[in-house]
Formats: sequence, structure tokens, C-alpha cells
Amino acid sequence: MTLRSDTSARAAKAVAVLREEGPSRLLKRVLAFLVSGVAVDWTLYLYEHSLVERDRTRFLPRLDDWELRVIHSNDEADAVAAGGFEDFRKAVRPARRRLQAGAVAFCVYADAELAHVGWLALDQAGKDSFDHVPYQVAFASGQACTGGTYTVPKYRGRRLMPYGYYERLEYLRRNGFTTSRNVVGVSNIASQKAHAGFAPTIRGIGHYRRVLWWHSWREEPLPGGPCRGMPPSRGAGRTGRFDGGEP
Repeated sequence: MTLRSDTSARAAKAVAVLREEGPSRLLKRVLAFLVSGVAVDWTLYLYEHSLVERDRTRFLPRLDDWELRVIHSNDEADAVAAGGFEDFRKAVRPARRRLQAGAVAFCVYADAELAHVGWLALDQAGKDSFDHVPYQVAFASGQACTGGTYTVPKYRGRRLMPYGYYERLEYLRRNGFTTSRNVVGVSNIASQKAHAGFAPTIRGIGHYRRVLWWHSWREEPLPGGPCRGMPPSRGAGRTGRFDGGEP
């Protein structure tokens, strides 16, 4: 991507946020972006999903018409765009780099318009492209991980997050993987509820801090040990904007 196209993509996204969410939300996003480049302090739940066959009808989105495109490479993204669908790489700025690293994009389109995207990593290089939190994923033993989930504002509230997760977990199940891991911010109740429908195991809590090039990672067990579904009630920890998973 050239500097001009990168700047144009950022400007287009800013205009969309301003139009759909208002100036205060745009300002918050700009400030969060600037701060996240210097320091972050995240408290995150550690999730693990079993890969069992599930009833797809339980997770369908609230849309009259939609289409899923699973994209493995920039060549496939070019083909999807050439077929008349919105090029999701214009809305998700790091998408080209993530595809080059081997991450897989699950894009949901309403007609030809991008409504939702989520990412899947089958190896460490793919994970590192969208998730810098250093929790362990045993890729060599058949684990995978998910993250980078984004729903276009006008399509929020349509159950696209649970549908996107169903498709990602089903993709892993069909391809012989064992489990899937990810992290969710302790204050992100919407994402926690979406995950709860899959009866995940919440393994513990992680604390990720970064200031410029220094970072630290610490894990601790949940009070009472791992749990299923929703996390136990507790005070919300500090979170920031987290583009690697579900903040």
C-alpha cells in the first residue's frame, strides 16, 4: 500500500465514523489511536473454545441477506473485490499485511457491502499479525487462535459477532484442529456474551502492559479456578483499545 492510498483509506474510515457515530466518537478513536502507540494497560480474560459440531441456526445473523467470504490471501481478496464486493482491505488498514503473514479473514457482506470481519491464525506468524498479546497457543498440537473482530457500526446489533465466531470455529473443526484460544477485555460485556453461546472455558486472567518498546505479560488463575460460559462477577479492569482481539 502506498502512502497516498494508506492516507486515503484512513481518511475514508474517519469520514465513515464521523457520519455514523458522530464527532465525539471520532475524537475518542483518534485519542485512543494516539495513546495506544505509546502505552497500553489491558486486563484480559483467557478463553479456550472446544471444536465440536454446533447447530448453525442458533448463530445466524439478523440480516435478510448476507454472504460469507473466507479469504486466505491478497490474491483471493483481489478476486472478491473484482466480483463486485467491497474491498475489505480499505476498511481494515492492516488487512493486506495480515493476509501476507498467513492469517485468514472471515468477511460477512450485506449485499456487496462489508458488514463484519474476523481473523483466524493457524500459526504463530498469523497470530503475530493481528494479536500482540503473548498468551500461548500450541499451534504444533492443533490449536489455533482468533481475534481482530470488527463490525461496521451500521450493522452492529445484528448478531454478526456470534455468527462470525461460529464460522471460524466450524472452519477449524472441519480442518482437524483441536481447540481455539483468544482473549477478551474484562469490560467488554458484549464480546463476553457472544462467546458465552459457545460454552468456552475461561482459563484465567492476563495482564498486558506496554510502554514504547517495553512490555510485560502476567497470567493469574480465576478465583475458584477455570469456569465455563460467562466470567465470574468482578470489578472491571483497565482496558484500552485493543486491535488484536476483543477489547
